[in-house]
Amino acid sequence: MESSPVPPVDTLMWEHVGQFGVQFSQVYLRNWAAGGQSNLSLLTKLDHSWNYVHESYGWDTELHLAFGLLHRPEDRVFIKTDDRIEWSTKWGYRATETGFMTVMANFRSQFAPGYALEEGLPNLNNLQSSWMSPGYGVIAAGIDYKNTDGNFSLFFAPFTYKATWVLDDSLSQVGAFGVEPGEAFRYEVGGYLKLGWKTPIAEGITYAIRLDLFTNFIERPENIDIFSDHVLTLKVNEWLSTTISAALIYDDDVMLNKEPIEIEGQMVPQQGPGIQLKEVLAVGISIKF
Repeated sequence: MESSPVPPVDTLMWEHVGQFGVQFSQVYLRNWAAGGQSNLSLLTKLDHSWNYVHESYGWDTELHLAFGLLHRPEDRVFIKTDDRIEWSTKWGYRATETGFMTVMANFRSQFAPGYALEEGLPNLNNLQSSWMSPGYGVIAAGIDYKNTDGNFSLFFAPFTYKATWVLDDSLSQVGAFGVEPGEAFRYEVGGYLKLGWKTPIAEGITYAIRLDLFTNFIERPENIDIFSDHVLTLKVNEWLSTTISAALIYDDDVMLNKEPIEIEGQMVPQQGPGIQLKEVLAVGISIKF
């Protein structure tokens, strides 16, 4: 009896990669002549990506979560050291072997309130940010290029809609993060570019960079919003790793507290846009799944 032919298999690939990390440090001092302060710190991170590749189209989704706390027992205080929620997805129709006509959506915010520090302690009466204050959303349509090994991607969108939410009443009343005073929402229309690159440096060492650029066509297009993320990973074994990460942000609509200047003999507080920088060195358990 002749067997029936095997049906053709469509060109299809589905991949997902997740990584969960926990970093912990502890310092205890008692009668320590050199000075210092006891503290406990904990940082947790979750990164997950899903990739679907078809002969005609592709779909990529990323989720990044992070939260860290520093506890100083002598001051009985907890200080937030990291806080991140970011989700991004893009769907593209294949135009060439490495090029796609793509639609992308991105969302970014945080979990918990952030307060200004005064003399090293958080001032609970001076709220600087919280959940959805700010929250950022981007919807963009453009061209996406990925090299054949998937380590480099470049997405350019000449048509981009960017939304900023400030849902906390106290922050919206002062016009924080670029919204009009009393408003909880702001939108911008402009151009968007996103670059991603990951490369091995040596055995067990990788470097990854991400760069987002946005310009508002409606208002001050010369002031480009910048978000850049750099991660250097040193893998010791399957479950132990060291990461050095740096995030750099510039947004002309975000007013920062700067060093006061002297005017007519008095120190006057200053506010204005500037470069935001966060650097994290972490050693701990890293589980890939």
